[in-house]
Amino acid sequence: MTMPRIADHALSIPRSGIRDVFDRVESIPDVISLCVGEPSATAAPHVVEAACRSIREGHTKYTNVLGIEPFRKAVADYSARVKGLRYSPETEIQAVDGATIGLYLALKTVLDPGDEVIIPSPFFTSYDAEVLMCGGVPVTVALRPGNRMRLDARDIEAAITPRTKAVIINSPGNPSGAVTPADELARIADVCKRHGIWAISDEVYHPFVFGDCGTDAAAAGDDPMAPSIAAVPGMHDHTIVVESLSKTFAMTGWRIGYLLGSERIIEQTSKLAELMHSSVNSTAQYAAVAALDGPQDQVAAMREEYRAKRQIVVDGLHRCLALRMVPPQGAFYAFVDVRGTGMSADRFSRMLLDEEHVAVVPGTAFGEAGEGFVRLSYAGDADELREGVRRLCAFAERHADPALSRHTPEYHHIVRMA
Repeated sequence: MTMPRIADHALSIPRSGIRDVFDRVESIPDVISLCVGEPSATAAPHVVEAACRSIREGHTKYTNVLGIEPFRKAVADYSARVKGLRYSPETEIQAVDGATIGLYLALKTVLDPGDEVIIPSPFFTSYDAEVLMCGGVPVTVALRPGNRMRLDARDIEAAITPRTKAVIINSPGNPSGAVTPADELARIADVCKRHGIWAISDEVYHPFVFGDCGTDAAAAGDDPMAPSIAAVPGMHDHTIVVESLSKTFAMTGWRIGYLLGSERIIEQTSKLAELMHSSVNSTAQYAAVAALDGPQDQVAAMREEYRAKRQIVVDGLHRCLALRMVPPQGAFYAFVDVRGTGMSADRFSRMLLDEEHVAVVPGTAFGEAGEGFVRLSYAGDADELREGVRRLCAFAERHADPALSRHTPEYHHIVRMA
């Protein structure tokens, strides 16, 4: 009997490296997992009530593929209020089933086979895979500790070829927690406009910033927000913003997000979405309206919680001679340099799990530039985080390679206690 073949294209798509870690964690008892990029909180009560109310009132039918009108209006108001972005709810906003689907729709809309997409590396695990799924070619540009893992317009421009179609922007970044300042985003915007390429901006961690990053909101004395490249003059028609309520409003399981883009982009992304899923979950959309329009107390509280947990990581690693780290300025991740142990990222994470029952993600799950690093999330329980960092440091000191200096040139000008 001859078995039918699976497509080479499907086989060529890489599996998420984070999933490999999750599989191993399930077999280890009493694990302290610092892997999951998920808020420990759940959606606020007024958000849950809005969802339940929508069901009681019978709002359980198909919706417009762009999303219900109140959702698009709420997104428009929130984007203007929080980010200073102006998008029409009638033609420039689309509901999506989470940011990952939004990213895929954006890439599928702008890429032809063989087109190149510049991806700063290390990067969120699905970026390169989704480019490949859309027939594109990922072109990685290394992020450097010496530049605090921020994007650099010069590096991006140096990677542009006649086949370049887009660059993916992620700030605050996963896995690094880096926040690219507004003036550098303006330089990147200039590169995009001069070369006629798209900026696809993943902004799902935008409210989790620990300091003034050059936004209008921060300058006005409001809560700091990461700047958006879409706010740069002239970038409205060059940018596709990918957003989600998963991190901001602790709604990971609700699978609700949105795209912001020009009318000609949304016309195409919505056409593709119609063929893929007809419409987005109606209950999640009504809940999202309450989240976007309602009190933002929980968002502010989560930001302060992450700020305190970040300090646990910064303080713990500051005392560890075998590890280095650029202090994260946003999100809820720390990207830790383990090269002082002489181990690869994969070996370090595997031995740490075996010996100390602490799970972190090897940096290679986020691209080749992640070799020699591991990512930990500080979104979980503070006591577990404190113990996990203690075990991490003890493990690293135990396996430190005396021949490898802690004080490498790329870290010399970085103040490790931020």
